[in-house]
Amino acid sequence: MKKILIAAFIGLALSACSDGKKQEKDLLDNILKVHDKLMGNDDALMKNKMQLDSLLKLPAKDTAEKTNMKAIDMKLAAAEEAMENWMHNFEPDVTNKSHDEIMKYFNDQKKGIMSVDSQMNAAITESTKYLSNRSK
Repeated sequence: MKKILIAAFIGLALSACSDGKKQEKDLLDNILKVHDKLMGNDDALMKNKMQLDSLLKLPAKDTAEKTNMKAIDMKLAAAEEAMENWMHNFEPDVTNKSHDEIMKYFNDQKKGIMSVDSQMNAAITESTKYLSNRSK
Protein backbone atom coordinates (compact mmCIF):
# COMPACT_ATOMS: atom_id res chain seq x y z
CA MET A 1 0.00 0.00 0.00
CA LYS A 2 2.84 2.36 0.91
CA LYS A 3 4.57 1.68 -2.43
CA ILE A 4 1.38 2.46 -4.34
CA LEU A 5 0.99 5.73 -2.45
CA ILE A 6 4.62 6.71 -3.16
CA ALA A 7 4.23 5.83 -6.85
CA ALA A 8 1.03 7.86 -7.04
CA PHE A 9 2.70 10.83 -5.34
CA ILE A 10 5.69 10.68 -7.71
CA GLY A 11 3.33 10.47 -10.68
CA LEU A 12 1.36 13.45 -9.42
CA ALA A 13 4.54 15.44 -8.77
CA LEU A 14 5.88 14.72 -12.27
CA SER A 15 2.54 15.62 -13.79
CA ALA A 16 2.44 18.90 -11.89
CA CYS A 17 6.00 19.62 -12.97
CA SER A 18 5.21 19.04 -16.62
CA ASP A 19 2.02 21.13 -16.35
CA GLY A 20 4.08 23.95 -14.84
CA LYS A 21 6.68 23.74 -17.61
CA LYS A 22 3.90 23.73 -20.21
CA GLN A 23 2.38 26.87 -18.64
CA GLU A 24 5.78 28.56 -18.69
CA LYS A 25 6.43 27.54 -22.31
CA ASP A 26 2.95 28.64 -23.43
CA LEU A 27 3.35 32.03 -21.78
CA LEU A 28 6.82 32.52 -23.28
CA ASP A 29 5.50 31.48 -26.70
CA ASN A 30 2.70 34.04 -26.35
CA ILE A 31 5.22 36.78 -25.49
CA LEU A 32 7.43 35.85 -28.44
CA LYS A 33 4.44 35.80 -30.79
CA VAL A 34 3.61 39.41 -29.85
CA HIS A 35 7.29 40.33 -30.19
CA ASP A 36 7.48 38.81 -33.68
CA LYS A 37 4.33 40.69 -34.72
CA LEU A 38 5.88 43.93 -33.49
CA MET A 39 9.06 43.27 -35.40
CA GLY A 40 6.93 42.95 -38.53
CA ASN A 41 5.23 46.26 -37.71
CA ASP A 42 8.62 47.90 -37.28
CA ASP A 43 8.89 48.25 -41.06
CA ALA A 44 5.71 50.35 -41.21
CA LEU A 45 6.89 52.42 -38.26
CA MET A 46 10.26 53.15 -39.88
CA LYS A 47 8.67 53.92 -43.27
CA ASN A 48 6.25 56.41 -41.71
CA LYS A 49 9.03 57.93 -39.60
CA MET A 50 11.23 58.45 -42.67
CA GLN A 51 8.37 60.09 -44.58
CA LEU A 52 7.61 62.41 -41.67
CA ASP A 53 11.30 63.25 -41.23
CA SER A 54 11.45 64.21 -44.91
CA LEU A 55 8.35 66.38 -44.60
CA LEU A 56 9.74 68.07 -41.50
CA LYS A 57 12.84 69.13 -43.47
CA LEU A 58 10.70 71.09 -45.93
CA PRO A 59 10.20 74.81 -45.30
CA ALA A 60 7.30 75.47 -42.94
CA LYS A 61 4.17 76.78 -44.65
CA ASP A 62 1.93 76.19 -41.65
CA THR A 63 3.31 76.19 -38.11
CA ALA A 64 0.38 74.22 -36.70
CA GLU A 65 0.90 71.59 -39.39
CA LYS A 66 4.61 71.38 -38.57
CA THR A 67 3.81 71.06 -34.85
CA ASN A 68 1.36 68.24 -35.61
CA MET A 69 3.97 66.43 -37.71
CA LYS A 70 6.53 66.75 -34.92
CA ALA A 71 4.06 65.35 -32.38
CA ILE A 72 3.32 62.33 -34.58
CA ASP A 73 7.03 61.84 -35.25
CA MET A 74 7.69 61.88 -31.49
CA LYS A 75 5.02 59.20 -30.95
CA LEU A 76 6.72 56.99 -33.54
CA ALA A 77 10.11 57.56 -31.89
CA ALA A 78 8.66 56.80 -28.44
CA ALA A 79 7.11 53.55 -29.70
CA GLU A 80 10.40 52.53 -31.28
CA GLU A 81 12.28 53.35 -28.07
CA ALA A 82 9.74 51.42 -25.96
CA MET A 83 10.29 48.37 -28.15
CA GLU A 84 14.08 48.69 -27.92
CA ASN A 85 13.92 49.07 -24.13
CA TRP A 86 11.65 46.06 -23.74
CA MET A 87 13.92 43.91 -25.93
CA HIS A 88 17.04 45.10 -24.09
CA ASN A 89 15.55 44.26 -20.68
CA PHE A 90 13.84 40.98 -21.60
CA GLU A 91 15.66 37.94 -20.24
CA PRO A 92 14.15 34.64 -21.43
CA ASP A 93 16.70 32.54 -19.52
CA VAL A 94 14.87 31.68 -16.31
CA THR A 95 17.19 28.91 -15.18
CA ASN A 96 17.27 28.39 -11.41
CA LYS A 97 13.98 30.20 -10.82
CA SER A 98 10.91 28.64 -9.29
CA HIS A 99 7.75 28.13 -11.31
CA ASP A 100 6.05 30.98 -9.42
CA GLU A 101 8.96 33.34 -10.11
CA ILE A 102 8.98 32.37 -13.78
CA MET A 103 5.23 32.84 -14.15
CA LYS A 104 5.34 36.24 -12.43
CA TYR A 105 8.26 37.37 -14.59
CA PHE A 106 6.66 36.17 -17.82
CA ASN A 107 3.29 37.69 -16.89
CA ASP A 108 5.01 41.03 -16.19
CA GLN A 109 6.85 40.77 -19.51
CA LYS A 110 3.61 39.97 -21.31
CA LYS A 111 2.01 43.12 -19.85
CA GLY A 112 5.05 45.10 -20.97
CA ILE A 113 5.07 43.80 -24.53
CA MET A 114 1.30 44.28 -24.81
CA SER A 115 1.77 47.90 -23.75
CA VAL A 116 4.45 48.34 -26.41
CA ASP A 117 2.10 46.70 -28.93
CA SER A 118 -0.66 49.19 -28.13
CA GLN A 119 1.74 52.13 -28.27
CA MET A 120 3.22 51.03 -31.59
CA ASN A 121 -0.16 50.30 -33.17
CA ALA A 122 -1.50 53.70 -32.13
CA ALA A 123 1.55 55.53 -33.49
CA ILE A 124 1.50 53.63 -36.79
CA THR A 125 -2.25 54.11 -37.23
CA GLU A 126 -2.07 57.84 -36.52
CA SER A 127 0.95 58.42 -38.75
CA THR A 128 -0.44 56.33 -41.60
CA LYS A 129 -3.72 58.23 -41.46
CA TYR A 130 -1.90 61.56 -41.39
CA LEU A 131 0.38 60.65 -44.30
CA SER A 132 -2.46 59.27 -46.42
CA ASN A 133 -4.51 62.46 -45.84
CA ARG A 134 -1.52 64.58 -46.89
CA SER A 135 -1.17 62.74 -50.16
CA LYS A 136 -4.80 63.44 -51.16
